[in-house]
Amino acid sequence: MDEPPPQRPCAAASSLSSLRGTATAAVHADKLAVEEESVPEWTFSTAEDVAPPLSLSTTFTAPSSGQGHIYSRISAPTRSRCETLLGNVEGTQEQPAHAVLYSSGLAAAFALFAHFLPKRVFISGGYHGTHQVLGQLQKISAGSRCKCEPLPGPEKLASCLEAGDLIWLETPLNPSCDVANIKAYVAAAKSCPDVHVAVDGTFAPPPLQRPLLLGADAVMHATTKSLAGHSDVLGGAICVASAETADQLRKDRLALGSTPGNLEVWLLMRSLRTLHVRVRQQSATATLLAEWLDAARTDTSHELAGLIHAVHHPSLKSHKNHSVAVEQMPGGFGGCFALELASEAAARALPGSLKLFGSATSLGGVESLIEWRRRWDPAISPLLLRVSIGLEDFEHLRADLLQGVLRVSSEAKPDAEDQEHEAWAQVLTSPECIGSASIDRNRVSRGLMKLSPSWPLEVSRARSVAEFAVGGGTKAKRPNELNCKSNQLHSTARGHFMFASLSQL
Repeated sequence: MDEPPPQRPCAAASSLSSLRGTATAAVHADKLAVEEESVPEWTFSTAEDVAPPLSLSTTFTAPSSGQGHIYSRISAPTRSRCETLLGNVEGTQEQPAHAVLYSSGLAAAFALFAHFLPKRVFISGGYHGTHQVLGQLQKISAGSRCKCEPLPGPEKLASCLEAGDLIWLETPLNPSCDVANIKAYVAAAKSCPDVHVAVDGTFAPPPLQRPLLLGADAVMHATTKSLAGHSDVLGGAICVASAETADQLRKDRLALGSTPGNLEVWLLMRSLRTLHVRVRQQSATATLLAEWLDAARTDTSHELAGLIHAVHHPSLKSHKNHSVAVEQMPGGFGGCFALELASEAAARALPGSLKLFGSATSLGGVESLIEWRRRWDPAISPLLLRVSIGLEDFEHLRADLLQGVLRVSSEAKPDAEDQEHEAWAQVLTSPECIGSASIDRNRVSRGLMKLSPSWPLEVSRARSVAEFAVGGGTKAKRPNELNCKSNQLHSTARGHFMFASLSQL
């Protein structure tokens, strides 16, 4: 058996010179060098750094004063600095804000739902991940909490509210860019005690939109998107008006374990320095592109005439919520818009035909991205592409979209299956099939059999309506429960001919 190496004698008060060459020196040499003044203290100091240093430590020496950082899951210098920075970016002179950071946008959403823990959440479509979070909370609570309710307009909502409800507004909505009137929903919430309004502001970060100033109780951001803005950070944030609420959220975060990493927080802090410049430029370019593309729908001399089905961006006067957006989004209308082409084949092909747009999910980065959204969310129209505008020049992006749309539109020819689906869509919406008092059951049944395989998500709901009709129902006799589903189905399947057909049964 090998003998251990001989040990050096240990001085009563170890000096750096006596520790050279040892493992102890590897751990303590820098600190001892400063203490013994063999190295000037400023040599290792970061106090004069222009750019804030990145603190990676997970634990801290116990402060003699009793005040200071203890363990990084509780608090850490870089995170505390970044939360202070973001709170002042989200807040205004009239309405201060306090920020709490999380490891992801969904972690922030979970924390906010868990904080309010409502019995009911009024929500309309939007990011599918939010609905997954609500599903988890429903499972944990055995269905007693966070039951989803379709979100009606603010004028109808007041009569539906009960104490403890939560109104969740994702505005603008992902990916359709619908805009919810925050101020109107806040007014509806005040008609019933203990009702809260939370806003997912990912599509419209400051300085575009200020939900807290409009009366919302909290605003949530996926900081991965515009706030970090460089496609290299995963994170989330909650901003609230109350310092006490922020403290409680931090205590909850300690138990949930959803603390962000120090590197991600430092990268977010770096990005916040340029947030206003980036977001305003992206919004301005997106507005120009949306206007140019939308003109193709009505201008027969446009280069893309007949190739654009729809464009959705709050800046457009044709947008159904344009007047609300003008008042609610004084800083700009956002860097994202939805583009619908004339055919599914063209929409599928466009991302791979562009040179300056990355074919990728996510949004808000310095590089422009485009995504055929139905790839990830089968509730989205197959014609729709979500476009996130970066910091490239408008003319370059316009030219790239022009050549891409022209190419895919010339190459996109409907196959036999598409033609068959379109034919059956016409059958199901024809006056002969859908009458005022009765329905041609055989034609509906055949159409259902043809169209159902292309519907992975909504087919069960659509079938429940159609099969009732096939079984002998009529418009007048359709159950109330199915009527109640119509708005919800529409919000998840807008623009798809299957819903356009079956919702009228």
